[in-house]
Amino acid sequence: MITITPEVLDLMTKLGAFFDPTEVKWNPQSVKGNKALAISYVDARVIMERLDDCFGVGGWQTSYQVVKDGVVCKLKVRIGEQWCEHEDVGSFSEQPDEGDRLKAAFSDSLKRVAVHIGIGRYLYRMPQQWLD
Repeated sequence: MITITPEVLDLMTKLGAFFDPTEVKWNPQSVKGNKALAISYVDARVIMERLDDCFGVGGWQTSYQVVKDGVVCKLKVRIGEQWCEHEDVGSFSEQPDEGDRLKAAFSDSLKRVAVHIGIGRYLYRMPQQWLD
């Protein structure tokens, strides 16, 4: 169990910090007529930079496993002398190229597991917008 210290509280604040607006991208989730539901997201590299900034290059690790419906990412982060571990699954994309579908699942799984430790969690609370 991780002890909540001022340093851990500071780390939690850094993990959950808003991204620079230039790093946040928008994707149409569903389309109805001439309108699309815009969903915010960040690139997996932005997640990696946040992990580097918060834990250092050697302070986090990932491992991946391809499963039937996607890719499972296991994320380990070092807090003090302890390793904390989370995992989540990313889905294959609908791209025509098999390699691109797999690559998207790897990226998706990393972004999804990062939410477990607070990275980008606020993006899920952003208001939904239907745009032309």
